Amino acid sequence: MFFTDWEGPWILTDFALELCMAVFNNARFFSNLSEYDDYLAYEVRREGYEAGYTLKLLTPFLAAAGVKNRDVERIAELSAKFVPDAEKAMATLQERWTPVVISTSYTQYLRRTASMIGVRGELHGTEVDFDSIAVPEGLREELLSIIDVIASLSGEELFRKLDELFSRSEVRKIVESVKAVGAGEKAKIMRGYCESKGIDFPVVVGDSISDYKMFEAARGLGGVAIAFNGNEYALKHADVAIISPTAMSEAKVIELFMERKERAFEVLSAVSIPETEIYIMENSDFGEVLEKSKRMRVRLRGLAGELG
Repeated sequence: MFFTDWEGPWILTDFALELCMAVFNNARFFSNLSEYDDYLAYEVRREGYEAGYTLKLLTPFLAAAGVKNRDVERIAELSAKFVPDAEKAMATLQERWTPVVISTSYTQYLRRTASMIGVRGELHGTEVDFDSIAVPEGLREELLSIIDVIASLSGEELFRKLDELFSRSEVRKIVESVKAVGAGEKAKIMRGYCESKGIDFPVVVGDSISDYKMFEAARGLGGVAIAFNGNEYALKHADVAIISPTAMSEAKVIELFMERKERAFEVLSAVSIPETEIYIMENSDFGEVLEKSKRMRVRLRGLAGELG
């Protein structure tokens, strides 16, 4: 088995952003929720809060707008845009190994999009049943009216406003009904597989803040953490950085580590794929790698590549 995030390494879409555009036509609202997520998880390190809980925060607003499970599945299919060569790369890996996809994404989205490129492995995502969420009328109107306000704020003013909103019992009740997969859950799921399957060299791929604890756990178990077009959070905790416009690059690196384990570091420099650069982070200039990786993220993912 190998372990991988979904959004970033395999699919270019940031589905929460796509939902906000489809339902609210407001990208800034989502980017502010994402910034708040980064702030709670990585800066103030609020107890019980994990990076990647943005989807918990988003759920009350989507429910207020009347979003149902079928809507999530439909938008998932319509918005899906994959990393170039993702289907070929996944098929190549699945000839010999089983992917374990561990994502913060809603499971409705994860199941639908994974099936589109033939993923046959294990899928773990954020579970929520939109059909069962009932939002009181007064709260529904308030949540919908505050979206533009949240989008207009920044910095401490934004964080204070969201702290106030999510401290309210009726909002917190909806948030707590979501069974989220954040950074801590990703690491826990990966460790569980290693213990039950006897995996002594976990190979893990990710790209963002929600992957950093899984990266640390993999390294602690003697494995390898691979950032594919990673952002700053991922690169700080990665052993290997891949900067590439094709999923075939991550397939090749995963293959090397699955076959050779730690000896793969000796042959990484021999990997030759067009427009691809591969770095061993402890031997590299972090600032240089970060700048190149950020450029590739934005080139492939646009606004989604700028998020945490």
